Amino acid sequence: MQSVEVEIFGRRFRLRSDNPTHTQKIATELSRQLTELYETYEHLDFARLLLLACFQREESLQHALEENDTLKSELNRVNQMIEKIMTF
Repeated sequence: MQSVEVEIFGRRFRLRSDNPTHTQKIATELSRQLTELYETYEHLDFARLLLLACFQREESLQHALEENDTLKSELNRVNQMIEKIMTF
């Protein structure tokens, strides 16, 4: 693991990572998201902005997982149809 310093919403953090480039990319995206949220919710402090960002990301993740499950089911259905066609 390597040490990497990132800046998130104007604050510097030192993190350990197996992939510093990827860690920096995530930090940059998080900082962008926090800046965007701050423009809408100026009265929120850093901790509350982080909490809001976490909720937004979790909501997005849950949506992606549900979509993934739907696509897996559809793929299984298509594979079963192909197997039936192949057995003729």
